[in-house]
Amino acid sequence: MLAQDAAALEALDSVDQIWGGAQEVLKPRGIEFLNYITVDNEFHSPQVLSNIAEIYGDQPPEKDPFLAYCCNNYAITLTGVAYLPDYDYLPPEAQRFIIAARKTGFSTGLGIPMRLRGSTRFGGFNLGTRMERDEFEAKILPDQEAFRTFCLILHRRIEELQNDTATETSTREPDGFRKLLIAQHSKEIADLSAREQEVAHLVAAGYSRKECARLCGISHHTVSDYVKSIYRKLGVNDRVKLARMLED
Repeated sequence: MLAQDAAALEALDSVDQIWGGAQEVLKPRGIEFLNYITVDNEFHSPQVLSNIAEIYGDQPPEKDPFLAYCCNNYAITLTGVAYLPDYDYLPPEAQRFIIAARKTGFSTGLGIPMRLRGSTRFGGFNLGTRMERDEFEAKILPDQEAFRTFCLILHRRIEELQNDTATETSTREPDGFRKLLIAQHSKEIADLSAREQEVAHLVAAGYSRKECARLCGISHHTVSDYVKSIYRKLGVNDRVKLARMLED
């Protein structure tokens, strides 16, 4: 399972190890291209991890359309040239970027935001394949929430390692949450707050409440309060039922 693979990657101690391991996990599942990019709120200071860095040969990373058009809400965006006809509102430069990316083989993908515009830094993952639309929608889309949870855990660990070496401390809200946390967009849990959604996905992925507390930067007791609220709102009473709800 992707959650188990993510847990193994989370135990690693370097970004390079995590990035290499993520590619090994995703490639057998059809995800050949892996791109992770964040910028500050002025679209400056890009940080990029990518196995297709050549997509930035003609335009700098901060011009990646993913940043401008996929990070305004938590919905997963279908990306790649195969979906370009669905986005006729994109300006010419964004369309040229997407078309040029096809030269690497990137045809279809999942644009998965981790932090939204308005945060100190924002961005996320673009998981790409060589598949055409029909094959992609049959093989990849049914597992999009599993891919999102995998990316969430990956993002958390990458941030932790980067923050360990950064000279400035991360900004936290009074209750201990980082500003504009990763929130999952799922119709099944749309009535939950963004913070409850995040906890719900981690619990459903098999993480203990102690592990959720560490990942989210909050106390074990706060996690327990969120879990009680989640179960009450969704009408479930254990992790298994919650996981089934998110998988349906």
